[in-house]
Amino acid sequence: MNMFKRISIEQTIQLMQNKEVLLADIRDPQSFAAGHMPKSKNINNQNAAEFIQESDKEKPLVVVCYHGNSSQPAAQYFAANGFKEVYSMDGGFELWKLNNPVEK
Repeated sequence: MNMFKRISIEQTIQLMQNKEVLLADIRDPQSFAAGHMPKSKNINNQNAAEFIQESDKEKPLVVVCYHGNSSQPAAQYFAANGFKEVYSMDGGFELWKLNNPVEK
């Protein structure tokens, strides 16, 4: 059973306007450095445990990858590790960057 929900980019934007949201970008560090969603953190196998320990698990967590596929098992992993409200963003960063702000 999935413990996370899939969320569209439009729904992600609405969530970010209404709440303080954690954004976990699970793409490789080079891709993250080339551009990412504002306020997102690059999470990988090396820092995932630290991220889980240090994050406020009451805040919504949106997991972002390239196209919204690999973010789903990652979202399941974070939900299994205590995050209460976890989302996988459909379309991923590749879709986000077409119409939304990008930081480097």
